[in-house]
Amino acid sequence: MGAELREALARRQEAERQERRTRILDAARRVFLAKGYLGTSIRAIALEAELSPGLIYFYFTGKDEIYGRICEEAFHINIDLLEKASATQGSFLERLNALAWAYVDFYRGYPEYFDIISFKDMGFKKVGLTEELHGLLEELSQQSISFLKRAVDEGMESGEIAGTEDSWTISYGLWGVIEGALYIHKRGYLEPLGISLEDLLKQQLRIIESGLSR
Repeated sequence: MGAELREALARRQEAERQERRTRILDAARRVFLAKGYLGTSIRAIALEAELSPGLIYFYFTGKDEIYGRICEEAFHINIDLLEKASATQGSFLERLNALAWAYVDFYRGYPEYFDIISFKDMGFKKVGLTEELHGLLEELSQQSISFLKRAVDEGMESGEIAGTEDSWTISYGLWGVIEGALYIHKRGYLEPLGISLEDLLKQQLRIIESGLSR
């Protein structure tokens, strides 16, 4: 067998491995969202993926690793959206607006990933991940909020944000406002009142602006 043919076969085998990993993760995401973390088993994932349980274990150590890798995918999508929004120039409020609407885009554009990343069931902090994978997800989680923290730090330096509070505390406080709006919308509280998610978030941002102007 020539070197060129060996390389072609190696590329094909790698493509097949990647296709199967993606197939398993896609199936697992559907099962996790339908049954929750506790109700999901490797057998259920295998049935959804139309693969044998043994083959699942060939690619992943178990349910926890699969769950962690789906969380990793979710974080990367979210980070990509926030990173683009963080390039917005202007005042702190303009940058906060851009980051808030980027998170709304994640919520609406990738609802299955939002449910995973927002700890709908267990969350990566509560499952049995390896130290390496847990550390990676912690790092990605901090990276997600770091875009807002950077804006907060610069807002404090410019005097747009008054006070001496820790910038991490301010950042998580603001993020809680944004995420709270999404949860209120997701639970259906706004619909009977005829209030849209956009209306709610705009009102919250106006309240923040009012508070900063004092």
